[in-house]
Amino acid sequence: MDRKKMASEDSGAASWALALVATVVVLSTVVAAPAFAAQTDITISMAAAPATPRILGAAVVGSTPGGPFLYTVSATGQAPLKFEATGLPTGLAIDATSGTISGTTPAAGTYSINLTVSNSSGSASRTLTVVAGGTLALTPPMGWNSYDSFGGDVTEAQTLAAAQAMQTTMAPYGWDTVVIDFHWYNSSGGDPSTARFDSNGRFLPALNKFPSATGDLGFKPLADKIHAMGLKFGVHLMRGIPRATYNADKPIADSTYTAKQAGVSTDTCAWDSNMYGVAGDKPAGQAWYDSIFTQYAAWGLDFVKVDDMVGGSYHKTETDAIHNSIVKTGRAIVLSLSPGPMHTQDVADLNANANMWRQVNDFWDQNGLSSLTDEFNATYSWSTTAGITPGHWPDADMLPLGTIGSRPCAFSHNQQVQVMTFWAIQASPLIFGGQPTKLSGDSWTTALLTNEEVLAVDQDSLGAREKRLSQTGMSEVWTKDLADGRKAVALINRDTQDATIAVTFSQLGLTGTPAVRDLWNRKDVTGMTSGISVNVPHEAALMYVVGTPSPTSTGGSSGAGGSSGAGGSSGSGGARDGTGGSAGAAGGGSTASSGGSSGGMGGMAAGGASAAGGAAPGGASGRGGNNAGGTVGSGGAASGGSGGDMTHGTGGSSGGSSSGQKATSSGCSLGRADGRSASLLWACAALLLAGRLRRRRN
Repeated sequence: MDRKKMASEDSGAASWALALVATVVVLSTVVAAPAFAAQTDITISMAAAPATPRILGAAVVGSTPGGPFLYTVSATGQAPLKFEATGLPTGLAIDATSGTISGTTPAAGTYSINLTVSNSSGSASRTLTVVAGGTLALTPPMGWNSYDSFGGDVTEAQTLAAAQAMQTTMAPYGWDTVVIDFHWYNSSGGDPSTARFDSNGRFLPALNKFPSATGDLGFKPLADKIHAMGLKFGVHLMRGIPRATYNADKPIADSTYTAKQAGVSTDTCAWDSNMYGVAGDKPAGQAWYDSIFTQYAAWGLDFVKVDDMVGGSYHKTETDAIHNSIVKTGRAIVLSLSPGPMHTQDVADLNANANMWRQVNDFWDQNGLSSLTDEFNATYSWSTTAGITPGHWPDADMLPLGTIGSRPCAFSHNQQVQVMTFWAIQASPLIFGGQPTKLSGDSWTTALLTNEEVLAVDQDSLGAREKRLSQTGMSEVWTKDLADGRKAVALINRDTQDATIAVTFSQLGLTGTPAVRDLWNRKDVTGMTSGISVNVPHEAALMYVVGTPSPTSTGGSSGAGGSSGAGGSSGSGGARDGTGGSAGAAGGGSTASSGGSSGGMGGMAAGGASAAGGAAPGGASGRGGNNAGGTVGSGGAASGGSGGDMTHGTGGSSGGSSSGQKATSSGCSLGRADGRSASLLWACAALLLAGRLRRRRN
C-alpha cells in the first residue's frame, strides 16, 4: 500500500477519532451535569452571637406550687451580662450575675415576670410566664443524655465536664438538663451482681463511678453541683424493682410492705436482667414507687427517664403509679418514658401521666433500631392523634449528632439538618446525645444546635401540634402554628436527589404577601409573592417562618459575618439565591463562593456558579468522590474516599458561612444514572473507533 496514502488515512482516522472523542466529552458533560446539580450540599448560618444581649429559650415554664423552683434565663451577648427581673412572686429571687431564678414556687396561678439582660452594648427585655400548677414541661425539654456517648459507663467526672460545657455553649440557647443514663448503680456495666443498694433495696450510685455518693447521700452532691451551674439534673431508671431486692424480700421504706408483695417475678425485661416488674395497681407496688421517688426528690432530681415501659404492650399501671409518686414528692420532676414505639391508643393515659414518651424505638445515626422513615411515620400518626395538650410531648428520641463517644456522627450534614428541622417542627424534646465537651472545636454542630430561630419553633409557647400539609413522593411540607400568629414551615426532601418543593400562602391559610424568614440562614427572603418554591438539597430540609408581624433578626443579618456562603438561602424556582450573602455570593438566582475551590475530576469552577433555575454545586469538591486531597475553602483540606464520600475542612467560604460540610454521592465521578449514560457514550465511541480502524486495516 502507498505509504503516503496510509499516512493520509492514518491522519484522517486520527482527526476523526479526536473529533469523536471531543464530541463525547461535550455530550458526557451535558449528560453528567444534572448529577452535579441534583446533589447540593446544604449551607446554614455559622454566625456568632452578636455582642448586644438577646433573651432566648422557653418563655413559659411550669412548676409545682410550694416546691423548689429553678430556672436560668437563657441569654447571649458580650460578657459580663447583668440580669434583672421585676414582678417576681414572693419566694423567688434572681442572681444578677448568672440569671438563675430560684426559691420556692408560689401558690397555684400564672405569674408574669419582666426580664432584662444588659451589657455595655445594650439590653434586651422579655416576659417570662411562670405557671404554678400540675403541668410541667410547658415547652419540650432540652438537654443532654449520657447514653449515646457513654452507654452505661458514664462517670461523675465526665458528667460534670459535660455539664460545664453545656453551661458555656448550650445553656445560653435553652439547653438546661443533664441526664445520667442507665446502670449508674452497677460498678461493672450491666452486671446486676455489682449493683449497690441501701438497706431497703433501693439502688445507690456505684462509688467507682460516682465517688461523691458516699453513704446514703446518693446523687445529692452531684445534683447540687449541677444546680449551682443553673442546670437541672436527671437520671435513667429501669421500670420495676431490682431482682436482688425482690429475692431478699427487703422491707419497703416508709411502709408495712415488702418487696415480694410489690414485685411480679414473671414480668421481666427482655434486654436487661436487673429488674422485675411491679404491680402498680396494688398498694405494695405504689409503696415501692413512693419509696424510690421520695429518695430521688431528696437527691434533687428534676427529670427521670423510665425505661422498658413498652414490652409488647404499654405498662399503664406502672406509669400511673410513678406519676402518683412524683406528685406526692411535691417536687417538679419531669417524667420521660422509653423506649418506643408508644401506641397512639394509649394517648389519654400518656397525656395524663407523662411529660414525654418515645414514639419510636432507639434512633441512631447508624445501626439504629428505628430509622428516619420510622420517625416520619410515627410523627404523622401522633400528629393526627387527638388528646395531646401542652406539657405532654411525643419524643423522637435523642439527637445523635456531633462527636458520639469517640466517633463523628455518621449522618451527612444534609441529614443532620433534616433531623434538627423535623424534631423542631414537631416540637419533640431535644436531647443531645453527642459530647458537649467537643463542641468548642466543632463549629458545624455548634451552629446546628444553637440556631436560636430554629429552636424557637420547637420551644414556641403555644405548644401547637405539627401538621403534614402535603406529601408528594419523597417531598413533604410540615407546618405548625406559632404563638404570635405566624406559621412555621418545614420543606423536607427525603430523596437522594435535590427536589423543588413548593407551598402557597393560601395553603398555609395566609393572605396577601406575608413576610418570609429563612431560619437556617437567618435572613429575610424577598420576591415570594404567592408562596415558597425552592430547591431543597437531597436528604435535607429548609425551614421558614411566614406571616406578620415580620420577625426581628436575632442572629446577625445575612452578609454580616454569618450568612450562608455557597449560595445562601434558596430562592424561588429552584435556583440558589445568594443575594445579600457572604463575599462572592451572586444575586439573581445564581451562586458563587469566594472560598471553596474545587478539585477532583475536571476541576469544577470555583464556587460552582449555576444559571437561574438550577441548583448549584456550590463549590463542592470532586462530586462523586474523585477528589482525594484538593483544598476546600480557605483553610480546610478535603479528603475523599473511594466510595464517593468527601468531608470538607473548616474555614471554607468567607463571611462566616458554612463550610466544614459533608458531601455525599453514591456513584463515581459522573454520578448515578447520568454516570451510566455517559459511560454508554464512551462505549459507543470506542466501538465506532474500533470498527473504523478494523475497516482501514482490511
